Amino acid sequence: MEPSVVYNIQPGVIWDWRVATDLFLGGVGVGSFLLAYVLNRFAGPAYRGLAQTAAVIAPVAVSVGLMLLFWKLGYKLHAYQMGLNIAPTSTMWWGAMIQGAFVALSALYAWRLLAPRSTPLAFLSTPLVGAVGAVLAIVIGVYHGFLLATITSHPVWATGAMVMASVVLFSVTGPSAAVVLHTLRRGMGMTASDEPDAVAYGGALRPLGLALIGGTLLLLLTMVAWWADLRFGTAAGRTALASLLSHYGWLVGIVGIGLGAVVPFALLASATLGRSGTAAAPSPALIALACLLILIGGYAIRYAAVLGGQVPPPAATFGNLS
Repeated sequence: MEPSVVYNIQPGVIWDWRVATDLFLGGVGVGSFLLAYVLNRFAGPAYRGLAQTAAVIAPVAVSVGLMLLFWKLGYKLHAYQMGLNIAPTSTMWWGAMIQGAFVALSALYAWRLLAPRSTPLAFLSTPLVGAVGAVLAIVIGVYHGFLLATITSHPVWATGAMVMASVVLFSVTGPSAAVVLHTLRRGMGMTASDEPDAVAYGGALRPLGLALIGGTLLLLLTMVAWWADLRFGTAAGRTALASLLSHYGWLVGIVGIGLGAVVPFALLASATLGRSGTAAAPSPALIALACLLILIGGYAIRYAAVLGGQVPPPAATFGNLS
């Protein structure tokens, strides 16, 4: 009997919705942590509740994303082996180690903000935990972009704009998640007794709203740069872009860019620009709505980029070879 070789190949896409969701939740987690760190370190007591909410989101979002990634693994034992086998040349090994350390530090930081009188691991000061966690958060946000960009066999991912889009997405989706959840907490009466009233809370949200205006504008510019890089680049890039848009064009254009960037930009501008004084404080509900749309659009972009980047090009014919 002659020997034979059998190749077991996974049908369809290799990275599915679980990977897209992991990248999205990872961005939400690190962006929320950076917001919590900035507010706790530099802002006043009016932001204490929002900082606590953002701090709690960070370890939860990243942990859920990692669990989805673990679910995606065909052989679950490989995750255990990754922790035992040091592989400094592996991008994914570094990602797993850094994200694991971030989850631990961000959980400790959230505990410190929620219970400042409790001092677990007292030899690690809260400012030190926050500073190290902030560095890891930035590294993880950039890593999520490089993770795709290093796979040069997929032209949709292998662009500098993809790395930039990852950074922009975590900088807007993290704060947006914190605002949405903290507004819900306020509505259900789950905040501390010294939480500012609606007018004061709306005034406190004005700087964050202005920052999100800049973030949504930068997201639009990044998406245009990403499209231009593929549209006017190599033949492989043009073909990959056409394949992506044929399957997910509506998701990128209508949901991601339109609903997730253009509409929030208009809502945030209406809520924050041209207003002054306490009586003209921005509406927390309007800002929360804009933030919810940013989250929906951010996930749509992540999903379309991950799955659309794996759409096979059309079969070669004499027509498209010319």
